[in-house]
Order: sequence, then C-alpha cells, then structure tokens
Amino acid sequence: MSADRPFPDVVPVLVDPAAGVLLRAHDESDIPGIIEQCRDPETIRWTTVPTPEGGYGEREARAFLSTIPFGWEGGGPYVWAIELLAGEGREPVPFAGSIDLQPREPAVFSVGFGLHPAARGRRVMTSALRLVRDHAFDVLELQAIRWQAAVGNWASRRTAAAAGSRFDGTVRSLLSHRGELLDGWQATLTAQDPRVDLSWPSPPIVSSDRITLRPFAEADLGRIVEACADPATAYWLVSLSQPYGAEHAASYLEGVREMAARRTGWAWCVADAADRCLGAVSLEGFGGYARRLEIGYWAHPDARGRGVMSEAVRAVTAHVEGQDLADSVIIRCAAGNLASRRVAEAAGYVRNGVQPASEPIGDGSLDDLIMYTRTC
Repeated sequence: MSADRPFPDVVPVLVDPAAGVLLRAHDESDIPGIIEQCRDPETIRWTTVPTPEGGYGEREARAFLSTIPFGWEGGGPYVWAIELLAGEGREPVPFAGSIDLQPREPAVFSVGFGLHPAARGRRVMTSALRLVRDHAFDVLELQAIRWQAAVGNWASRRTAAAAGSRFDGTVRSLLSHRGELLDGWQATLTAQDPRVDLSWPSPPIVSSDRITLRPFAEADLGRIVEACADPATAYWLVSLSQPYGAEHAASYLEGVREMAARRTGWAWCVADAADRCLGAVSLEGFGGYARRLEIGYWAHPDARGRGVMSEAVRAVTAHVEGQDLADSVIIRCAAGNLASRRVAEAAGYVRNGVQPASEPIGDGSLDDLIMYTRTC
C-alpha cells in the first residue's frame, strides 16, 4: 500500500452493492459503535478486545482508532470499518464492525474480523470478507490469506468458509487468549484457489405429525444429559462417558457441528410441540464411496414407548428419498436391543444380516449386530 497518500485517503473504499456492505476508513463517528461492539459478551468471548475495570469505553476506542493510520501508511495492518447501507427491507448500520489484514510473512497476511451485534445474522461479514479477499489478491497481490479462531467459534469458521478458505485443521494451544493458550482452528485461501462458497448446509428442518426434527441448540444440553445418563442408554451405547455430564453433552454438540462442517453427516434434535428434546436421529456417510447412508438414534426416557423415534426415523428416511440422497439406508442394532429394533422395523426397514458377537454392550459382553436396510 502506498504511503504517498495520508490517512484516510489511503484507505480504499470497497463496496458490495447487492449486499449493501461498504468498507471504509474509521473515523470518530464510529466510537459509540466500537464501544457497543467491544462490550458485547460474544465479542469479549472470542476476541482479545481490552476488558478494563469498568468496561471498554471511549478511552479504549480512541486508542484503537489512533493506531489505524500507522498501518495504512506503513505496510499494515490494514483495518477497515464496515458499514451496512440502507436498502430494500434493510435498515442501515453506520458502524457494523471492523475487518483487517495483518502481515505475517512475505505475501501472506492473516485476516481478522468482528461484527457489531446489530449487524449479525445478515451475512454482512461474509460480504466484507469477500471484498477484502478480492482486494488482497487482485490489488495487493498476496499469495495467501490465513484465518484463525478459537475452537468453537462456529460463526467465524462458517464466514471464512463462505469466502472460500480451506479448513486446515485444529492446532493445539494455537492462540493466546486472556492469559491462557487455547486450541485453535486454521484455514487458508491461496491466490490459486477458486473463490467459491465452501460453507456447509445445516440439517434441514423436517416435520411430521407430532415432532419436528431441527438442528441442536445450546438449550438442549440439559435434556441430552438426562438422556445419555439414563441407565438404558448407557447400557446400549457403551461409548458414552459415565457418569455423563454437561461437558460431555457440549462435546457431543461440537461433534455434531463438526460432522456437518465436514459434510459427512447430519444429526437432528427430535423435538415435541413444546420444543423439548426427545432424542436424536443421525444420518451419516455423505461423501462415501457408495450412495449408502446410515441412520442412528437415541431417545430421551420421556419419548420411549410412544412411537416417537419410529416417526422420526420415517421422517428422515422420507427426506432422504425425496431429495435422492442415497440408493439405500442402513440401521444397525444390537440383537438384544429390542426397542431399537422395533424402531427400525416400524420405520419400514427390513432385516437382512447378522454379524455374530460384534456389538459391545453394557455388561461387558459382545452381542450380535442386526443390520436393517431400506432401498430408496
């Protein structure tokens, strides 16, 4: 970036007219918005904004603004303010957040971003990141852009993927955050990579007469614990940690999200009319060598004996068939798990094989594994 022009003239204005997103230089009018964003709990949770006694205030906002011109005039970091413009059905947000490019090594920068709460859920940051990506490669002639975030920051990971970043994996103790080292995610986008949306679909909402199958949420954690700490569940699902607590339920939700992000499967929360979690149905095997998927399920004690899980499995099966997602679907049950077998049979699956003594169960022995199949 040329240092011949002073700040703010040196800052290129980047615009996505369709999304109504504009990137520009920061100015003093942004101070109230900066303070609001940096006091937001999610911002504090996932970023390293200062957290002084009494909270982030005008002093901290002015200190942040004072550093920005030096980056633009001296080779980075390059920091833009994000503005959401008014449009059809769209209220303006004069300060919607910030996004930056930080130099790391020759021709390689890292990208960082944070969004004001008023702009969330409107794909503002996705548009902003794509604008910065194109500027980085087409104008600055960078070779690679790296993204990093603490494990669990799914909103940031989805935004990076939507701009085309390829997920590299999880690195232990990658990030220093408020005095501790956190495991971090990393993704990279190179100048040679296609600039395509790599974000993943969430499980679609599937409904039947009594239930709704929807993505899991944090509010379901308590019901997951109740279900997975139940003795019957623990007996048949011996891989579950026992005693089963809130930390295990949170890990389960992270695994569900990771499965969706890697496009290998989905897991639905089976919810009643009151939106209580009654169990789960998973659908795994996407991207395999054959067009064959596998359904798994577990039930909360409140759902047992009511045909709820059979209804849920039928609904998922109908979705697979309606969307032509597979040529066949399988369900595997321990021979002694009569409740699980009744679910498969009531959902229209046909028994077609047995693997003798191949399924570990809660008394430490091995049970036969019964396979059920449905051809789509």
